[in-house]
Amino acid sequence: MRTASVAFVFRPRPTLAAGLAAGLVGLLAACGGGDNDDASGTPRHAIGGTLTGLAANAVLVLNNNGTDPLRLSANGTFKFAEHAAAYRVEVATQPAGQTCTVTHGSGTATAAVADIQVNCTAGNGGGTGPVITAGIAGILGEWQQNTCGAAGGGQWARNYLRPVQVNDTTISHVQGLKLFTNNQCSGTGTVLGGTAIGQVTFSRSESNAGVAANWGTFRQITGLTSQAIWAKRGENTLCLLGDENPSILPTLARVAAALDTLPASACYNRL
Repeated sequence: MRTASVAFVFRPRPTLAAGLAAGLVGLLAACGGGDNDDASGTPRHAIGGTLTGLAANAVLVLNNNGTDPLRLSANGTFKFAEHAAAYRVEVATQPAGQTCTVTHGSGTATAAVADIQVNCTAGNGGGTGPVITAGIAGILGEWQQNTCGAAGGGQWARNYLRPVQVNDTTISHVQGLKLFTNNQCSGTGTVLGGTAIGQVTFSRSESNAGVAANWGTFRQITGLTSQAIWAKRGENTLCLLGDENPSILPTLARVAAALDTLPASACYNRL
């Protein structure tokens, strides 16, 4: 029997922490990607470079600072959608049958950056090579959502997530907000709330060099139940996907394709 489907991007019910920040408007609106300054006056610039060696019909996904995924299917110049001050460009998903490496991939931008080099060669790509940590061990810790939004009272906020292990297959889903005093949500911040909104029991986990996926059932404290997939791009990017029973994303390849369609605001970075 199929359960009722949920939104493809997994969105928990409002939490106590969210209620404490009722002034938070448009948390999913991006903090801006133009050449404007952050709260400290640091300017942000375009981040890009050149891709070489990508095979025909192959797809490579890059990210910057653990977010802003950029899907590339052809060699040549590239540029991320979001501008940045500090940048760290990494391969989020290797193309099948290839390994791509990044040089000149990190630094502090004082002007538009265009000298990042990404080169792809044959072998150890896609689902081979060192695998991403799957299972509960791979998602424990603290995470914050990539999007920064105004919270009122001169503060800004990101959604805060902390999975807490209950047993070998189950986590408690603890959700809250992390408050900041600047409109880039940079710095240490202060956690507001941190409320258990339910539990996720995972039925299986799989991973390769590009993606890790954990399929499970989310039981909210209200008693509502839905299917969910907690998926990772690398060790430090976590995305929560809605699912159905039977799963509409039953394989790693399907999960990886779904992640390619998600905006940066849908995912979390590890703290």
